[in-house]
Amino acid sequence: MRITDAAVGRPVAVTVFSVVALMLGAVAVLKMPVELLPAVEYPRLTVETTYPLSSPYEVERLVTDPIEQSIAGVRGLRSYMSRSYGDRSRITLEFGWGTRMDYARLEVREKLDVAGWSMPDQAGRPTIVEYDPSRRPFMEILVSREGDWTEITDFVRRVMTTRIEQVDGVAACEMEGGADAAVFVRLRDGAMEEMGISPSTVAYALAGANARTPGGLVREGQKEFYLSLEGQFESLEDVEATVVGFRGATPIVLGDIAEVSLEEKPVTEWAAADGERCIILRVRKMSGGNTVDISRRVSAVLDEMRADYPDLRIELLQNDAVFITESIDGVIESLLIGSFLAFAVLFLFLREWRSPIVMGISIPLSIAVALFALYLSGITLNIMSLGGLALGTGLLVDNSIVVLEAIHKRRERGDGPMEAAIKGTSEVGGAIVASTLTTLVVFFPVVYLEGVTSQLFRDQALAVGFALLASLVIAVTVVPLLAARYPSVPSIDPTEKLREWYAGAARRAVRRPGRVVAFTAALAVLALIPGALLPRQLLPSVPVDQVDLSFSAPEGTPIADLILDAGRASDLASRSGAVAVSGRAGVRSKEGVDVLLTAAYEDPGSASEAMGTMPPVWAAGHSFDLNVSPHETLLGEILGGGGGFTAYVEGENLDADLDAARALADKMAGYPGVQSVEIGFLPGRPEILLRLDSELITLLGMSASGVADWVESMARGLDATTYYRQDERVDVLVLSDRGEGIPLDDILSRSTQAAGILVPLDRLVKVERRQLPGYIEHYQGNRAVSLSINASSSNLAGLSARASRDAASLETRVPATLRTGPEVEEMDRTSRGLVLAALLAAALVYVLMAAQFESFKGPFVIMFTVPLGLIGVISGLALTGQGWNALSGIGVVILSGIVVNDGILLVERINQLRRDGRPLEEAIVGAGRDRLRPVLMTSVTTILGLLPMAVGFGTGGTLRQPLAIAVIGGMTVATILTLVVVPAVFKLVYGRER
Repeated sequence: MRITDAAVGRPVAVTVFSVVALMLGAVAVLKMPVELLPAVEYPRLTVETTYPLSSPYEVERLVTDPIEQSIAGVRGLRSYMSRSYGDRSRITLEFGWGTRMDYARLEVREKLDVAGWSMPDQAGRPTIVEYDPSRRPFMEILVSREGDWTEITDFVRRVMTTRIEQVDGVAACEMEGGADAAVFVRLRDGAMEEMGISPSTVAYALAGANARTPGGLVREGQKEFYLSLEGQFESLEDVEATVVGFRGATPIVLGDIAEVSLEEKPVTEWAAADGERCIILRVRKMSGGNTVDISRRVSAVLDEMRADYPDLRIELLQNDAVFITESIDGVIESLLIGSFLAFAVLFLFLREWRSPIVMGISIPLSIAVALFALYLSGITLNIMSLGGLALGTGLLVDNSIVVLEAIHKRRERGDGPMEAAIKGTSEVGGAIVASTLTTLVVFFPVVYLEGVTSQLFRDQALAVGFALLASLVIAVTVVPLLAARYPSVPSIDPTEKLREWYAGAARRAVRRPGRVVAFTAALAVLALIPGALLPRQLLPSVPVDQVDLSFSAPEGTPIADLILDAGRASDLASRSGAVAVSGRAGVRSKEGVDVLLTAAYEDPGSASEAMGTMPPVWAAGHSFDLNVSPHETLLGEILGGGGGFTAYVEGENLDADLDAARALADKMAGYPGVQSVEIGFLPGRPEILLRLDSELITLLGMSASGVADWVESMARGLDATTYYRQDERVDVLVLSDRGEGIPLDDILSRSTQAAGILVPLDRLVKVERRQLPGYIEHYQGNRAVSLSINASSSNLAGLSARASRDAASLETRVPATLRTGPEVEEMDRTSRGLVLAALLAAALVYVLMAAQFESFKGPFVIMFTVPLGLIGVISGLALTGQGWNALSGIGVVILSGIVVNDGILLVERINQLRRDGRPLEEAIVGAGRDRLRPVLMTSVTTILGLLPMAVGFGTGGTLRQPLAIAVIGGMTVATILTLVVVPAVFKLVYGRER
């Protein structure tokens, strides 16, 4: 080969280029940003539309239905789900992967503008929100301190959030928990009635007295000055001195009819950690920002604040940067261990040190070149790109092994070091080019796969491709140069006895080729049986050591009771082995009360056990369910997949759908591996409607707004104005002296003056009670009740199929059907795509080998190694408890390009020996004997290079396991069978030639 001649003759140039490659790779590593996963454009949009003061039924009919009808025909739309609340509509649109989302957004906007003409005037203009999991809070910070919680909250809001938001890359810092102060004006009802003053009059008087307004410009001499009118409250005494009316000519001040005090507002949201009250800060990054770098800068600010304010307790509850760093470190660890194992095994085969070092040089050089190429391609350091390098670790020495083995053979025949290096490399040049290209070509179908698989594995495919191309160049340049300059010392071949035994076995196989092929075919068919029984899911579940506990208490539950229930749930988690528990309790408008806690455990096993034990214990003492599910990590939120999925019970009768959903949820809770089933239905807050008697109100000279203000002041208080206390905004609330939450009968018995008489409220209104759903769900435009299934089982397909069968057997009042959600559809779509990719990869490998060998027969013989590899894949997955998913499917596709390499070496050598005049049988046996050591070395280095990935080192290591196990299993079985089957098939195909 000319390139080999040039390399061997110019050692200085090759050395310089090698050093430069290492330097460029090192610089690339320092400059490449670190992220968890490649940048992925998620094909999801959310349409949100407000419709205030409406019921879920009205929102469904007047807002959601028109929008769904308009967007149903949008190009690329796969599915859509909606929820109609009492004041808004939310519709989630799922598009096909690869859809141009900028075009899709424009088309959706056009459809929404058309739908707007059929919606009520009071409905807001629909807004479109793009989905991006990377915008979720990447950091949660706990803050607490002894003292007044209103002061602590004000400090955190003014100082901490401001300093954090000033950090480069931070988009927002949101606060949960804490407490705000307010000025409470508690009206004495007797005095109010006596003086004929209404709550709204007091509120208007306070707003008018607490004013600062611009007064225009005034001139003094030659100068102009801005004029401001200042009348703001400066103290509580100013509030008490406000004139709210007159009794004759005597002014009535607020202090005469009310008590004024500065207090903590009633709690509407409570945050706690390990049973102690706290404030939780949730930090979001700007789009495209590097999580690790931003986290480092925020952590530095927190360290400064700990030093400046030693009385503050500041702790990190969550930091995605830690997860990202641990995941990246795990991949790097796998890469380093795999490289070491692949390098170390060379010493076992060669029994001397020079040749292994010559071969091992290809690993760092290839990785350096690949890193530089990835940097130029704009790819980040993530678990997929680094995983590609880890995947290719064992493959990087394959070409060098084959080249050096050929050089050794030439040396044994008497060639000098220089001549042996050039001729040996030329002898196997075609074989290593063919094997490299067959490995590379299988990645083309993977890149063109549809779905998240293609989006994520593009970086991995490029990383493997760049590394293998670099290893090919190194094998035909650096390796022969070093072999010529530093020839190895002859050593004992540890495979000599094995080669003699194998030669006898190969001769027996060649003499009975029909039996060998028939036995292998039967073995392959039998392997399909356990293969069909393997569990199927989209992506492997990633074990987590955190658990989410959530519940919706009965509607109308006071916040104080909710906080107590949250404390009981926290205690339950602690008793189940949790080492830390944090979360919040609060009220979400029109969605009822909500509690969400996160419990951290020592390991994923403890977390999984706790998920099974906590719900029954909770159910024994509470009337409502406790939902327990794995905490969704950054990796889980981005990838989804795992064992969970969503199903929808569809029908036109909401009550019947709910009954069917509950019955099905009870059945599914008993499925093996199912941890929890959550029903997507929330009963609305019980509502008391006071319908005004408009005729009587008009007759008495009253207004509807005045009556509404009166009722509001008694029920929760009127927000009158804002009082500034040392730059802190403090609301001034006007309310009854009985406070919030007075009984309805007391409110109805209150009287107000109208037309000179006292009129009780119950004469002005008619009381109605009603119960509304919290929201109404649709799936694909039909009414539905969703079921969210959390499962530890990896058999997503089996669970969804069983749920469909059970749903069909349900006896319900009104017919209802079960439809699986987008997770199952995506899994089926990905499975079909992977099967197509595997077939296409095999076809490309065959075509490429046919072009290389200028023959159709030789590649046909080699392709028999592919089904042999499939036997090993199924065996490996079954023995390790894995199943079919996108990762193991990718492993099969990649294997189809790797497993043929051994066959290429054998067939190439057989053809060489036949050209030298050897009889067919002798050529087959001799080729097997000659190529046994390189075949074993390349296979063992590939297997050992992947072994750390198969073990699953580091955080998120289980994500990489199925791919590595599939390749290792396939390579192990295929290597053993190839050495017997390929000679037998070659004899069958070429045996009749003369």
